[in-house]
Amino acid sequence: MDEPPSARTRNTGASAAGSGGYDDPIGDLLPYASVDSNWWYWIAAPIPLFVLSLVGGALFFVGFLFDVFLTGGILTVGAMVVFGGLAALVGLVCSVLFPIAVYVDARALSDAPESTWSPDPVLYGLVALAGVVVTAFTVSVPFGLYYLYRRHEAVGTP
Repeated sequence: MDEPPSARTRNTGASAAGSGGYDDPIGDLLPYASVDSNWWYWIAAPIPLFVLSLVGGALFFVGFLFDVFLTGGILTVGAMVVFGGLAALVGLVCSVLFPIAVYVDARALSDAPESTWSPDPVLYGLVALAGVVVTAFTVSVPFGLYYLYRRHEAVGTP
């Protein structure tokens, strides 16, 4: 089992309060993780992807300007279709997993007795979801950096 002892004995559901003092509306739909789990990797993933998208956009623009004069831009457009499709697939996976990872990791931190920080998983999960849906990762990057900093201060990782 991947769930801590407190999660196995806890009542789950919309009206049951978790051991961290929060209502757990998700219950058993998502896995229970420990503080040592690697869910925080998915919280950190949008940060380098955002930077790579900025660099890739700039490189595409410069490459397209040079390629227009050589081949009419067909090489750059072909490369954009291939790499753009791969980037869209990676972005879709991160869009789905980022709010889930924030919720699962915040629930683990909130339930852990050794953690000095007890984030509300519902609040942090909703902020992560809004950051992905409304701002397309623009707010998710600073939010992820803040969350990972607070997590590091509380438990030492990342």
